[in-house]
Amino acid sequence: MKLLFRFFRNWFRNCRLRLSKDRWKKCRQYGVVIKTVCYLSSASWVATEMISHFLPTFGEWSRGNLSMLFSIIGSGLLIGILRFLCEYGKMLSVRHNIKGTDISVEIRVDDIFNNEGALIISTNTTFDNTEDIISKDSLQGKFTDKYYDKIEHLDSDLESKLNDQYKHKHKLIQDKEKGKRKRYDIGTVVKLNPKEKVTYFVAIADMNEHGNAAGSFEEIIESLGKLWLYIGEQGELGSLVIPVLGTGRARINITREEMTREIIKSFIAACSEKKFCEKLTIVIYEKDYREHDIDLQELGNYLRCLCQYTDLKKGSDPGRGEALDVNED
Repeated sequence: MKLLFRFFRNWFRNCRLRLSKDRWKKCRQYGVVIKTVCYLSSASWVATEMISHFLPTFGEWSRGNLSMLFSIIGSGLLIGILRFLCEYGKMLSVRHNIKGTDISVEIRVDDIFNNEGALIISTNTTFDNTEDIISKDSLQGKFTDKYYDKIEHLDSDLESKLNDQYKHKHKLIQDKEKGKRKRYDIGTVVKLNPKEKVTYFVAIADMNEHGNAAGSFEEIIESLGKLWLYIGEQGELGSLVIPVLGTGRARINITREEMTREIIKSFIAACSEKKFCEKLTIVIYEKDYREHDIDLQELGNYLRCLCQYTDLKKGSDPGRGEALDVNED
């Protein structure tokens, strides 16, 4: 019953998004209808002239035959509309393979929990989880609700992993009013496996004394490099699912489109070192897609250029290589 409810809920959500006014405004495939009508009309005209040359009776029949003209235009409109709907349906997701590899990168508008693969969850450098610090509406809060019955259980798992891997790699902070006082480095990664769901917690921002996250663009880039390196050394080879990091409660002053580009660049650069996953899915939330005027087609063009023209070579900095910088005007 729960699976059936989830299916209809996701189906309704996708239909609402596909038919939304914002979605139609961003769709650029309208021209395909006119092009199809023109192509089909031109081809029909050429075919009619050729047949008429060999069969004069056909030429006499077709000359002035309006029903034939309307049939051609109607067929063109029908085929054009079908092509338009096919293109329109693809615009919630774009995907390309990195040249010379079987690794794919996808950008999709979706709920991150609807995707198959290991989750990447951003967190703070003190790995705080309490409700007065971490909102239930945040990705970390939603993850906790979905995969843990209590916050304490998540805390226990995190503390166990942190003590095993980073026992002497933290600093004690004294001026923090609430929450934990052990601060780990930016880019610290912890692998969890709640309910058989592989998850990587990565620290991308510090918590200030008031319990608010504060990060920077440079720290996000550093965190990504360390994340890919960790997964390559200690993770599982499979699919990865990542949100658009840092553009929410981490308060990074960068657009979601820019951050998506940076994630793509960082990932492709890391792939020059070794293959550490089969597929990366970058998930843009429906609300962000609607409210922040995200152009998925432009992101798809950027992704295609980077995947096609980046030359994967061994770099001297593990997981932090150089990817081709493509600027879309």
